[in-house]
Amino acid sequence: MLDKGVPQAEVDACWADLLILLHATEDTGLAHAMTEGADKALHELVSDTAGLLRISAAVLGAGRVLAHDPRAYGTPAFDLTWERTRAAFARHGVDLPADYRSDVGNFRSAATCLVFPGGIAELQAA
Repeated sequence: MLDKGVPQAEVDACWADLLILLHATEDTGLAHAMTEGADKALHELVSDTAGLLRISAAVLGAGRVLAHDPRAYGTPAFDLTWERTRAAFARHGVDLPADYRSDVGNFRSAATCLVFPGGIAELQAA
């Protein structure tokens, strides 16, 4: 991200938000909707396949990967995962809006995607 001109403070904030969601996914084993900031960090992670697999194994266990669904926004699944995301951020003192559609274009606005724990074999077979 730094190589793309993103300021260090924003890079740090993006990764901090992603860590909130990674810990929540690790704790619950459930999908979470992404904030814009967390999504920027996730895209950096997804672009490094080896890094993604290492972090996924550390968070989820061997044979599992943090999968990315870029088309979830506005679906019932996204509505459910946004509630999980709100709860995860609330545990860190951050209040996200109940209606994710009401807050667009901000660092902590809802991104269009969600992250979910998936089995590598199941994803390959899909």
